[in-house]
Amino acid sequence: MTVKNKFYQIAILFIGVILVLSCTLVSSPEGEQPDPSVVETDIAIRVMSTSLANEQMTVQALQTQIAVQVPTLQPTQTSAPPQPTAQVIPPSPEPSQTDVPPPAELVLDIQKSVGTFYCYQPPYELTITVKVSDINRGMAVYYHIQDKNSGVSSAVQVLDLHRRTSDTRNATVIGGGSSKQNLQFPPLMGESYFLYQIISDDATYRSPVYSDITFFPCGQ
Repeated sequence: MTVKNKFYQIAILFIGVILVLSCTLVSSPEGEQPDPSVVETDIAIRVMSTSLANEQMTVQALQTQIAVQVPTLQPTQTSAPPQPTAQVIPPSPEPSQTDVPPPAELVLDIQKSVGTFYCYQPPYELTITVKVSDINRGMAVYYHIQDKNSGVSSAVQVLDLHRRTSDTRNATVIGGGSSKQNLQFPPLMGESYFLYQIISDDATYRSPVYSDITFFPCGQ
């Protein structure tokens, strides 16, 4: 842009000089030889004109070269940063679990010889037979009676269940009629529930408390 402005300034100056020179030449009388200084000035102006023409051509050539050399700037495309790849973590294998059957219940069955027994008349005895899964584990029957009307209870007593067969144990409760009576109760008790429970010697097994037997104490 600076070179172009300079060229315009020189061109304006050159046009001004030509105008002055033309006025000088017109004002000279016909037939007279022109002033040598005017001729020299005219030569200088011609040289300057040639120089200006050359300079104009040079400026145009430079502008063309600059236009060719300067590349067209393309908008830069900013690529988005690569997204991190989500790493899929496989689930940890769960340890295999082998189904282990629960241990067999110690007491498999309970049988009673009678549903009702007495202190003062037969049947005097009640035999409880227990079928077990492990005959080597000892156990006992815990029992007492409870009056059905008053709710009075006797003290809890215990009898060992002795081995009878390869898978059964039993015990006999004697309510009366013999010196071997092993069911004790307070006086003046009436019809009562006979309550009993099977408990292993290591106390790891406890059956429910059963009340499905009736006992009639003696009147004292």
